[in-house]
Amino acid sequence: MTTNLQQRVTKIVSEVLNQNESAIRLDVSLRDDLQIDSLHQMTLFIALEDEFQLNMPPEEVTGIITVNDIVDFIDKKLQELSLT
Repeated sequence: MTTNLQQRVTKIVSEVLNQNESAIRLDVSLRDDLQIDSLHQMTLFIALEDEFQLNMPPEEVTGIITVNDIVDFIDKKLQELSLT
């Protein structure tokens, strides 16, 4: 996992949630700490799909709780794409 990936995810999360980027740490909970609702979650995943050119099906993202979970998910997806 790269620092660049973490920075890109953090930037998108901060933009979608209209939060200061410095407030978005990897260990924060999307729902509990950032108060993300279902509309923001959907908007966030669409923005991430656009940024990273990958598909984030709802059935695959149900276990995402923290910002770090997003980074790990995207890292895994990008690795899978590079193998094909």
